[in-house]
Parts: sequence; C-alpha cells; structure tokens
Amino acid sequence: MTADKALRPAVVLVADRTLSGDYKILFEGIFASMQTTKVPQSVMRRLLSPPASIDLTGRAHTAVLGLRRVEAALLRYTSLTEQDVVCTTPEGLQHLLGPWTEAVLFSSSDPLGRGMSNTTTTSFWDGELYTSFWSRALLTQIKEAKKTFDFKVIAGGQGAWQLKANPPKRRELGIDVVFEGYFESAGPELMTRLIDGEECEDYEETGTCTDKIVPMQGASTMGVIELSRGCGKGCKFCTMASNKMEHVDPDTIISDMVCNRDAGRRSVVSSSEDFFRYGGRGGRVNGDALLELLARMRGVEGLSFMQIDHGNVSSVLQFRDQQLREIRDMLSWGKKTDYLWANMGVESANGRLVKANCPGKMAPLDPDDWGENVLEACDKMFRCGFFPLFSIILGLPGEKPDDILLTQRLVEQLGRKQAVVFPIFYEPLFKEDNREDSRFTLDKMSALHLDLYRTCYEMNFRAVPKVFWDNQRAGGVSFAKRLLLRMLGKGEIRSWRKAFKKISQGMR
Repeated sequence: MTADKALRPAVVLVADRTLSGDYKILFEGIFASMQTTKVPQSVMRRLLSPPASIDLTGRAHTAVLGLRRVEAALLRYTSLTEQDVVCTTPEGLQHLLGPWTEAVLFSSSDPLGRGMSNTTTTSFWDGELYTSFWSRALLTQIKEAKKTFDFKVIAGGQGAWQLKANPPKRRELGIDVVFEGYFESAGPELMTRLIDGEECEDYEETGTCTDKIVPMQGASTMGVIELSRGCGKGCKFCTMASNKMEHVDPDTIISDMVCNRDAGRRSVVSSSEDFFRYGGRGGRVNGDALLELLARMRGVEGLSFMQIDHGNVSSVLQFRDQQLREIRDMLSWGKKTDYLWANMGVESANGRLVKANCPGKMAPLDPDDWGENVLEACDKMFRCGFFPLFSIILGLPGEKPDDILLTQRLVEQLGRKQAVVFPIFYEPLFKEDNREDSRFTLDKMSALHLDLYRTCYEMNFRAVPKVFWDNQRAGGVSFAKRLLLRMLGKGEIRSWRKAFKKISQGMR
C-alpha cells in the first residue's frame, strides 16, 4: 500500500490478530485461538493463522463479524461515510492512523486469555495464549499512536467483559471506553458523542437489538453469518445467559450470504448459540421456520456448504429424525462434507448439578434423565447425518467426586459411539472477591479429573483428525496444507500424552 492511496478514516476498526486470520473453515479459527506462544510466531503467521489480506487503501478483505456489524451500523445510524469508517487488520493499521483519526475500535474474543476453552489449554502448555499476546501487542501499538494523534480507544467484542472486570489492565492498555453488548443498541450514539469530544463512560447492553441489525458491507472472517442472537438458558459461565434468543431477519441473512459469496467465500458458518432453535420461541424449536430459511439459503449459488457451531441437546431431541435429515441435506450444496459437526454442551452427567449452574439448559427435559438424554441426542445426530461434538466442564460449582465418576461413565459411552468430547475448565465470568478461588485450575485437578480429561482426549485423538481433514477438504484447503497440518497434529498428540504423564506423576 502506498501513502497516496491510503484512506484518512475518522474511525478505524480492528480485531486482535487471532481474529484477523485467513481461515477457510471454523476449526482452523478455533484451533488458532487456542495456541500459546510455545508455537513460534512464524508458524502461526504462515500456517495456523495466515493474515487476512488488505487492499491498496488498507481495507481488510475479510473482518470478524462483530466489526462488520459495527461498520454497517455506523454507516446507517451516523453521518459517517464509507471514507470515514474502515475495517483493517493489525498489519494494515499503521497506514491508517494519523491526525485525522477520531477513534479506534478494538475487538477481541479473549483479550486477557480468560476464556474457558483457552484457559484449559494454558493449564497444560507453556507460554501465553496468542489471543492475549497479540491483543496486548496490538493495543500497545494503538496506545503509542494515541499519544501522537490523540484519538479515543473503544474496546468491545465477546471478551469485553474481561476488560470491564479489570480496570487497571484496561488503563494500562490505553482503553478509554469498554462497550459490552451489541453495538446497534447505543454504539452509534456513543461514537457520535466521542467524536464530538464528550467524555463517555463504559456501556453495557443486555438486549439483542435484532431489529436494528444492518446487512454487512464486506465479507466476514470464515464467512460467518448471524442467524440468532442471545440464548437465555441462564448458564452462569456464559455472557448470553440472560439475553433471550432472538432471530435475525431472513432477508438480512441472505444479504450477508451474498456479500460473502461475492467476496469469494465458498463456504459459510452459522453464528448462533443454538442453530436448531432458529425461528423458535423460548426453548421450543420451529422446524418449519428453520427449513424455510435453509431453502432460501440454498438458493444462493456459488457456495459449497454451511458449517454450524452450537446446538443444544434439548433442541435436537424435539426434532423428528426425518426433519433432522432434511436439515442435514439442506446444509450441503456444492461439496459434501462427511463430518458436519455441531457442538453441544453437556457440562456434567449429573443433571441436578447442570440445572444448578444452567437453570434453563435442559428444559423441558427431566434433570434425572440427563445422561440418557445426551446419549439419545448422540444417536439421533449420527442417524441423521451429523457428527456430534460435546463439551463438559470440570470444576462446576458444587461438583463432587461422584459427579466426576458419573461423567466419566457417560464419556466412555459416548466414546463407544465414536463421538468427540472436549473437556473445559470452569472459569467464572465476572469479577468477584473469590474469583481466583472459584476458577478451576490445574492445581485443583484431582486424579479423577485427570482420568476424565485424558479419556476425552484419547477419544479425540482418534476422531478429530478425520473431522478436521474432511472439513478442510470441503472448505477448499489445499492437499499440501492438510497433509502438513496432519503431521503437526501427530506431534501435538505426543505432546499432550507427555503432559498427561507428567501431571499424573506429580499426583503420586
């Protein structure tokens, strides 16, 4: 990019480096966000998280969905123009900052490395999570430029709660305002006030604001499109706990798909806390609404398939097998993927413990039948052509040794069905006097926990490489890169087993 072609935007939008990678499929983005600095930066930047490209003006060809929503809202609800608002990458940021800059908006899903999936990784590996390492590096760069150009720094994204809960850290990083929630609610007004020179406090929005969503103006990272917002199941460790689920208008969804397709994306990813609840109300599903949406989505030519992220056991069990098979068929267009996965949170085999921590998760199921319901959902997903992934949480408040043993038996049953189970360490969301005491850490891991954790990973060592390979193939990843990552994965498996052995020896 040359200086004479660079834009002079008033507002620059940028995400941490792990969110600014050029990923073909969802699994690539997930794995990149879980890596620590034990992996050399050269490997991260060239292989695991190659940088998203920018054009000659500094605009990113793809940007994380949240920033695309911010960009669209600013253009719709303020007087800012396309020349005033630019989504860029960490690599392109330096070319866009100057005396014309009024504000930089920074987004991260895990700026301080406190996300549950990621803290689990760091418990076993040396080094710092790249989510926090690269976030700090980017915010330091922004802070230095701020000294010269005197603009405002606003932080948001899924990890905003971490910065809000740690005022000293956000001051150290030069952040003026933390915006937590959906930007359409009050973000445009906040930005107008900041640009006009007003001092503004942090903002938290607990609603979903789906009626204010504006179609994207540029492609999203991994082709992510938003189907629903919120969840409302009340899980104590989730930021969506109190936000009831609302659904994005089908016209907006189709517009976002076309935007990604026109930008060269060949597959898309649904964004929802429960894909199977699209069109439903409360905890009830609406199969007709979901199938109607999928029929319209399938009409967008030039795409190969759609990956889904999250589902819910209770939602899956509300569908008839025939409905689920129809849904599965509607998710593959140009290329068939044999392992179309959906992650469903089990948390524990003890339904009573789950209900205590996730009050609405199982409704309308009976907590005493939770283990059987999970096995039934697993069978149902396999029968209907899906590949079920489950997650459990170690160290849930109130967990007893019997709960660990019960979950161990459930995991072994799921393993015999060839499912995948990811174990996660419990991490509370909000700052409390006993925050450190309530976290689950490696120091709190018992021999029972370790046996459970190791059982999950031995299952995953067999299944995940097949899922990863298949998704990459369908997503257009080259054979050479797939083969290289397969080889690196074998090394990772050996490293995990060594870590398990070392921890086990330390417990004796």
